[in-house]
Amino acid sequence: MFFRLFLLICAVICSSSGFAQPSIYEFDYHFNIGKNSEKYSAFMVRNGDGTGFIRVNFIDDETHKPVIVDLQMKEHYLDDGAEGKQTNENILVFEGYDPQVVVGPSKLEYEPDIFWFQKNASTGIFEPGSVISTGDDGKDVEGEFTHRLLNEADLTKELVSKYFTEQDDFYENFFEEATTRVILPEQKKIRMLLLLVANTDDISIGPTCVVDKDATYNTFSQLAEFMQIQFVPKVIFGKDFSKVNVDNAISALDPNPGDMVVFYYSGHGFANIKDSYTFPFLDLRDKAFQTYGGQYTLNMEEIYKRIKAKGARLNLILSDCCNADPSQSNTISTDVATTRSSSIGWNMENCKALFLNSNPTSILMTAASKGELSAGNSTGGIFTFNFRESLEKSVGHFANNVSWTTLLNTAQQQTITKAQRTWCDKEKKIVCKQQPVYKMEQK
Repeated sequence: MFFRLFLLICAVICSSSGFAQPSIYEFDYHFNIGKNSEKYSAFMVRNGDGTGFIRVNFIDDETHKPVIVDLQMKEHYLDDGAEGKQTNENILVFEGYDPQVVVGPSKLEYEPDIFWFQKNASTGIFEPGSVISTGDDGKDVEGEFTHRLLNEADLTKELVSKYFTEQDDFYENFFEEATTRVILPEQKKIRMLLLLVANTDDISIGPTCVVDKDATYNTFSQLAEFMQIQFVPKVIFGKDFSKVNVDNAISALDPNPGDMVVFYYSGHGFANIKDSYTFPFLDLRDKAFQTYGGQYTLNMEEIYKRIKAKGARLNLILSDCCNADPSQSNTISTDVATTRSSSIGWNMENCKALFLNSNPTSILMTAASKGELSAGNSTGGIFTFNFRESLEKSVGHFANNVSWTTLLNTAQQQTITKAQRTWCDKEKKIVCKQQPVYKMEQK
């Protein structure tokens, strides 16, 4: 068998949506050390794939002037990897690193604090719990801590100016967006042709494919609506899932030169180790008695060539499936850690840089390298989840210098990272191995 790894949690699957919004928190905290009280405020952005950053604001003891420090952020469970200790998956730890002084003395030394989030047993969501600092004696000190989740309406100039200067990309992206968002008449004639194929009736991976199908559809339909371009979907799933229907739908695609075509597949896949194909064959059998391969399959590289030849300005060809010998199988992958989502919009200029760029671009990407399996859980395929997260970040207000290369590399690396932190067996002895591959052609 060659099925994608899965975890059946129908409550989550049935409520899946499109884009996952980032979590944006403001923290106010202080440490009582002797007779002194050190006060800090922090602005934390955490994306669904675990990436993010922290900005800290405080008053410098020597100059008595405000300081802003920018930190990259990494997350892990408590005691994860600590020698002789068992990982505590109920506490998620966020650590800042590589501190850069944005405002204040350039040679200022700043030791990042650590934020602990506690898993809510009722919801499964990780909530802010405490902040920890390491004292001069090497011992941990817990601070007095308050927090609030921020939404777009909370991001006033007064609040944002605590953590960003007017020269920061985010400040410019966020507050100048309203004056630069211009929709040209010819832009409204552009079509996004979506061909979405999902094996939702499969007995093993069907529920995971439902998550992927719904989330991917929502993602691209909402992007089209936001950019005010035309959205033309064709979705093949359920009892319509078959090689004949997929083949005919590809042949029927008729994009104009300025249009974009998105092909997405979620289902079983396999590889012939002896052939020269890097990308997988799709298993498009629609009946149990059919044998895999032959007349019931299409290779992703051939699909890419067929769609690219139709001459659209942008072609995005994606698959989330195994790329290994069909005799291989695994059964489970663990869920991702989730935090509460903030409500914040997208940046039109970033959307234009990806989807309305005049430079013709064709992309082929799949979830796993040849010989590897593709893992999934209640949030869908690990690759699909991280691709959407990478896309979410790219069209958001916190991104700058947006490009497909950066987006694809981020999705690839985050999938690798997630797989390395995921158990692929019930005994928690085997770590998943999954590295997406892609190729991109531009004129």
